Amino acid sequence: MGLAERLVVHRTLTECSPTLVDQVVGAVVDQVPTYRKLSDTQLREVTAIAQWAVTRLSEMWVDGTRLTARDISRFRGIGATRATDGRPLLAVLRAYRVAAATITDAIAEHAPPGLTVADLAALVRALVDALDDLSEALASGYQHKAAELVTDRNRLIDELLQDLLAGRQTSPGALADRTEQLNVRVPATFGLLLAVGGPAGPDPYPPLAAALTESSAVDTDHRPADLATGALLTTVRAGARVLLLPAGHDRAAIEAAVTAGGWRACSIDGTAPATLPQDYRVAAAALEHAPAEAFTRRLVLDRGDALTVAVLHGAPPVDSRRTARRGLRPGAHPRARAPARRAPRVPHPRVGDRGCDRGRAAPPDHASPPSPPHRAHRSQPDPLLGPARTRGGPRLATDPTVSARGAVPRLRARDVPPIRPSGDVQAADR
Repeated sequence: MGLAERLVVHRTLTECSPTLVDQVVGAVVDQVPTYRKLSDTQLREVTAIAQWAVTRLSEMWVDGTRLTARDISRFRGIGATRATDGRPLLAVLRAYRVAAATITDAIAEHAPPGLTVADLAALVRALVDALDDLSEALASGYQHKAAELVTDRNRLIDELLQDLLAGRQTSPGALADRTEQLNVRVPATFGLLLAVGGPAGPDPYPPLAAALTESSAVDTDHRPADLATGALLTTVRAGARVLLLPAGHDRAAIEAAVTAGGWRACSIDGTAPATLPQDYRVAAAALEHAPAEAFTRRLVLDRGDALTVAVLHGAPPVDSRRTARRGLRPGAHPRARAPARRAPRVPHPRVGDRGCDRGRAAPPDHASPPSPPHRAHRSQPDPLLGPARTRGGPRLATDPTVSARGAVPRLRARDVPPIRPSGDVQAADR
């Protein structure tokens, strides 16, 4: 079969192109699982590429050419687009191999009976050369764009963490949009860890993060993490490595990892996006101003330690009640009450005892004398009872210090002067 016969096959494939393109797309979707999850827009893009591939591959087979520089540039752009979509490169390359096999079967089906071995060899060479060139172009465009995306994405994630620590653009709506775009998770509550090395020590993050990831301190389901890589969310601020840990993390594992590396750290639990700026300032101040003796027994300070350092240093400003609740022992809390001490029971003196006359009992030994304001108040006349009684006068029977089980006989009616209402009361009665 010569050039004329190949042109006949080319025209036949062009005429039945819609059907052949549907076959190519169907084969790709069936044999490449990644393409089963594509949206309608992405499937239309795949259909357009398959249409181009049917026409271009048959042309190269007819005239014995290879992909042009324009074709190579186009496939580099396709590779960059696939990297942006997040489609795996191996899945993309496999899709082109499946499409090439489907087109080859269609050519063999529509070829006239005079198809020779030389024609088949030319078809195979055209397919191999095309797959070789487009695979290289796809991989080049894909890897270049992926490197840019990783750099840009890491920068954007770092900017997100810096904004969280500074309290910028962290409203619930804005935070949800940014985390969704970057494919990261920032839960409602999490832990904060600040770690620093020695005066000339290296950056503690790489070994520390590896140790925490491998330990039980990290919850893989609810931890703050980069969902694309599974790595912890981390950044560097003011010379300290900042890591976000899952809520309820294993403190023993964190202390073991920090101790093994010889770093100093401060762990704040129960923080949230809204309280992260204040918690970060408290932790940073603790690492900067805590005395050396604070790290002799343990290398990881907690929230109580950090609040105590903030109070002693005077910065950053903290809530005194919160500091007392977190940093002091229960008995040292300003509002903590000591157990009430019951005064010893002193028997009331009876009439006839020393220092006691009829109608007046001696005060117990532990009772303090009335204060001057109290005495002045007792000396003022009452608007309903008339002039007040003096200290030496008889007390009412309702006084518990007098009417206790016969200590003093109850007063009789003649011992109590009549109650004389004041003029205002008399006027009101009238």
